[in-house]
Amino acid sequence: MSKTAQGLVDHARTQMGLPYWWGTFGQVATLDLLNQKAKQYPEQYSAARQATAKAKHMGKRVYDCAGLVKSYWMQENPTATAKYIEKYDKNVGGLRDSSSVKGDITNIPETPGTLVFRKREHVGIYIGGGRVVEAKGFDHGVVETALKSGGWDTWGKLDWLEYGMSPAPAANSGGGIFMAEKTFKNTSGKEINVCADSAMTVKVGSLFDGSTCSCIGKVGDNAILFYKVVPTGVYKVGFTDYVKGIQ
Repeated sequence: MSKTAQGLVDHARTQMGLPYWWGTFGQVATLDLLNQKAKQYPEQYSAARQATAKAKHMGKRVYDCAGLVKSYWMQENPTATAKYIEKYDKNVGGLRDSSSVKGDITNIPETPGTLVFRKREHVGIYIGGGRVVEAKGFDHGVVETALKSGGWDTWGKLDWLEYGMSPAPAANSGGGIFMAEKTFKNTSGKEINVCADSAMTVKVGSLFDGSTCSCIGKVGDNAILFYKVVPTGVYKVGFTDYVKGIQ
């Protein structure tokens, strides 16, 4: 199946809030992985960072900036653990070199899925409307930022992607990430659970009757929600089994 630029955007948005680890591309954080990366990149894994990783990151998928991009090809779906594919293992410079169509950031096209670069050192994914999703660094994780504040100098359209339109999944299909966001409304008449996993085993929040948020896809019998936690202003992604709320 061809990979699309909009699919890359949807994939990246699903990873928002997850941690940044140098040298990773969507693996699940474990003590073994942390020890491996600390030995491989000691300058990136100070004792303080290792302590934070042990306390806050275990069990979550982790990314660096290039890893966030290439994980789109290494994950079967946006919430799956990545499986290494050598063909797509590129650093920032490799991703830039794999973008035949490129230009100065002042002339970036309004095309979601375009990559943005800071020299050959950092990469993000332009999602449109002057916004970027990037694995920003250890202290930030995967976040959405303003294009104008990122210090980006060039843009590129990755040769591995189709930048045309592609159909969204049918409503009764097995699911996937939608080409464009849909609205989700809790019309169940009661409070519904939002969970961290599609098996609905780890509750992370709830939606009151009548409340709305964005829906970015459907996996099996679950809707994938993109919502804002009002007290903190933090955006999260979660699952609910109330698919009738997709509008």
